[in-house]
Amino acid sequence: MTKIKQREIATSVTSTTFLVIAITGIMLYFKILNNYVKEMHEILGLAFVFVSVLHIFYNWKSMKNYFSKKLFLFSSLIVLFISLGFIANVVLAPTGKNPKAIIFNSVLNSPLNNSMAILTKDTQAANERLKKSGLKIQGSKSIQDIAKQNGVSPFKVVSIIAQ
Repeated sequence: MTKIKQREIATSVTSTTFLVIAITGIMLYFKILNNYVKEMHEILGLAFVFVSVLHIFYNWKSMKNYFSKKLFLFSSLIVLFISLGFIANVVLAPTGKNPKAIIFNSVLNSPLNNSMAILTKDTQAANERLKKSGLKIQGSKSIQDIAKQNGVSPFKVVSIIAQ
């Protein structure tokens, strides 16, 4: 395969992969079809790194000129500082824990009546939906207990309660 053909393939695959990564990244940001897009975005992200390296390899001469420009250095520094800001925000967070995980765990492990009050206005109807769905709730003190007792995900229990 000629060097020009290799360059064309590397550039085409890099561009196409970038387009898919960009679209799936936007979809993830706006929580559109997260369950379907997340794995594809992650795997294609790894593929994108690989094809980007190939693209740089096959276009090294022109890339070397581009990398030596002050504009490239300036934009790289901006991206670096923004990235460090995101990392510092996570590392220097007061609890060091994910706030979403804290909320999930609190709701799932709180007394059942408290959790139901958060998830629905009609706790009696929620209890009936749980019973109707075939879940055993006798002696359960929390959503987590119901899930363990029935061998289901606590999020399934939450979805039944919140219907």
